[in-house]
Amino acid sequence: MRHKRVTILPIVAILECLIMPMVSVRIGAIALAVFALFSPLHAARAFGLNLGPFHLSLPLPLPGLHRRLARTEPGATQLPQSGPPALLYPVLAWPSLYDDIFSPNAASSSPSLSSSWPFGFNDIFDEAFAKYPHERIAELCQARDTTAEMVSRIERETSPLSGAQKPLLQNLATSLGQANGYLLKSCPGEIPSQPVARLRLMEAQLDATLMALDIVRPQLQKFEQALNHEQRARLDGAGAAVEGVAPACRSQAGSPKERLTQLEQAVQPTDVQRKALATVEDAFNRAAHDLDTDCPGKVAPTALGRLEATEERLDAAWRAVLTIQVALANFQKDLSDQQNMRLNTLEVASTR
Repeated sequence: MRHKRVTILPIVAILECLIMPMVSVRIGAIALAVFALFSPLHAARAFGLNLGPFHLSLPLPLPGLHRRLARTEPGATQLPQSGPPALLYPVLAWPSLYDDIFSPNAASSSPSLSSSWPFGFNDIFDEAFAKYPHERIAELCQARDTTAEMVSRIERETSPLSGAQKPLLQNLATSLGQANGYLLKSCPGEIPSQPVARLRLMEAQLDATLMALDIVRPQLQKFEQALNHEQRARLDGAGAAVEGVAPACRSQAGSPKERLTQLEQAVQPTDVQRKALATVEDAFNRAAHDLDTDCPGKVAPTALGRLEATEERLDAAWRAVLTIQVALANFQKDLSDQQNMRLNTLEVASTR
């Protein structure tokens, strides 16, 4: 059964939250977001937009999930070849999520956009065990804010706008800026070195991404409802044009067997420990199966439908990370100090 989420949003969005259909039981992660310190970083960029006739700003910053975690191990000189760690820094994937929602045709045809879903089974393992150089971590939250570009495209696609529609576009633009700013404020200052700690961080970051989409959804729904049939068709990408586009997550489930082999070779379990390893294998298979099951067979024909599908896929990733984290933590309890050290220093070979 799919987890429902309760989100606690900033004051400017709380009235919208009262009518949001998706609620969560993940109170702990949300409570951290509410009580975290307000950070001024990126405030001007995230909460002030100049979009043609619109100037959008917020009176207060949004809360973030600030985490002070163990330092990464030194020695590495470059990020893993598998790509930026979007599960640890989802703001890196935010522009591609925009494209998945508002420009599915362009996203599916361009490798530079969102042709690859960055929250798959292999991504979870790559980011849990990769070695990230400490000097590069500070750069990971310097992602370019593409909110203004996206809102300009929406305005162009739905033009001409009536007097009643313009304020709704302004509200949508504000919510997009809020969401981007929220993810910037959720960026961790450090990446923990231990895989289980990283998986816990991934849970919080995926929850923050879902909360960011929750900010956008009600304003997008209001804006879509105010459009006439022709405007809505242009915003949605002409509906039929995206029916043959396969979602980027379709082939991203990964191979649990290959990952388990890498863990087994590193740990070298005893005969007694192999029973616990079988439990880990079962958890890996369930996580991969859930990720594949929650990937739809085709792209939704509307922007709102694609946003909701993205939320479903991210929620599946959250559950998969939790399943893997619990299984791995339980497995480590019965390992010797030497086995734990080998597991915590393992660098998995990317299977992508």
